[in-house]
Amino acid sequence: MKSVFFAILASLMWGTAPVLFKLGLRGDIHPISALVFHNLSAFLLAFVITVITGMKLNYPLREVMLIVAGGIMSGFLGLFFFFEAVKRGNVSVVAPIASTSPLWGSLIAFILLGEPFSWLRAFGILLVVCGIVLISLSSGR
Repeated sequence: MKSVFFAILASLMWGTAPVLFKLGLRGDIHPISALVFHNLSAFLLAFVITVITGMKLNYPLREVMLIVAGGIMSGFLGLFFFFEAVKRGNVSVVAPIASTSPLWGSLIAFILLGEPFSWLRAFGILLVVCGIVLISLSSGR
């Protein structure tokens, strides 16, 4: 039951954050500068928690490099594109489209990791795509 509680909290945070990003990006802040503020604040908080709790940071290099690559893709490139989209568009359109990352994760996991892919999952992906089309049409874009 705790996992559901934490998932709901994550959803609430991820649903609220884009509105804060939009408000912050309305001014002259460039998306790259926004990335600096975003990632620096996340890093500092994670660092403080790591120090306070005494968590270890020595892990195999290969695993660390895979996490670093994922961080560059999500924490830099993904956020940069998201901030550009939020700065230029409506959060109510941009956020749902950006939230389709599980769609890409399913496809890439199927191709690279050999994870199972069923007709039911394909149908779910089709529904997600239909939802994106409806959201885009409702905004007149």
